[in-house]
Amino acid sequence: MKTLCILFGVPGEKVKQTSAKDAVTYDYWEPAKKKLLVGDLLKKCKDHDRDNMNPDTIEKLKPLISAPDYTDEVLKNASKAAHGLAKWVRAMVQYFEAMKVVNPKREQLKIAQ
Repeated sequence: MKTLCILFGVPGEKVKQTSAKDAVTYDYWEPAKKKLLVGDLLKKCKDHDRDNMNPDTIEKLKPLISAPDYTDEVLKNASKAAHGLAKWVRAMVQYFEAMKVVNPKREQLKIAQ
């Protein structure tokens, strides 16, 4: 859910850690339940403006989607829904990276015509 929150711009909630002095982490589960896990999540995914994603957002997602706990095997065991949504997030990052190559070539073709 953290990757979905980041992709859709839903901020995490600060959670103060009791074990480490003054340490703060961010919880994404509660914000995700309130703002993403509602009836229109599939529509949000379908309507997501993949051609105008923020490069900073993609950079935040890259280490998360390459983490060992974000593999297909781990996510399949956790939940079919989590696995499907994770695949979609990965696809959005891959699309962004592909468009960095394709768009300059498109521009060159327009200029040449």
